Amino acid sequence: MKIHRRACIEMFASLGVIVASPALAEGKTVEVVMKNNPKSVFVPAIVNISVGDTVKWTNPGVITHSVTFVPAQPTAAFDAALPVGVAPFDSGNMEEDATFSHTFTVKGTYKYFCKFHDAMGMVGTVVVS
Repeated sequence: MKIHRRACIEMFASLGVIVASPALAEGKTVEVVMKNNPKSVFVPAIVNISVGDTVKWTNPGVITHSVTFVPAQPTAAFDAALPVGVAPFDSGNMEEDATFSHTFTVKGTYKYFCKFHDAMGMVGTVVVS
C-alpha cells in the first residue's frame, strides 16, 4: 500500500500533530562584513533576524578580527551580552578571507565585539525575534 505525503500530513494534522515542511524549517542567512577603513567596524552593526536564521561574518581584509560573544572578555562591559541561558561562543581569530557563521535559536539581543578592536568601537548587535 502506497501512502501519499499529503495524506500523512492531513492525518497528523487531524490528530493535532504539527508537521514542519523542510522548506519552512530553513532560515535565511544575513551577511556582516568586517571593514577596516577608516576604522575597524562590523557592517551592518545591527542585524535583525528571526529564530532559525544564520548570520555569516566575512573578513575580506588583511587585519585579523574576531566575532566574540563572550561577555567576560570585552574591555567595555556594555560590548557583550547574551540572552539568559545562551552559552558564550567565539569565532576564533579570523584572518584574511575567513568566514564564521552562527545559527541563532534563542530569541533576544546578542551584543558582540572583535577581541582585538573592541576598545576602538568594533562592536555589533544581533536582535533575534
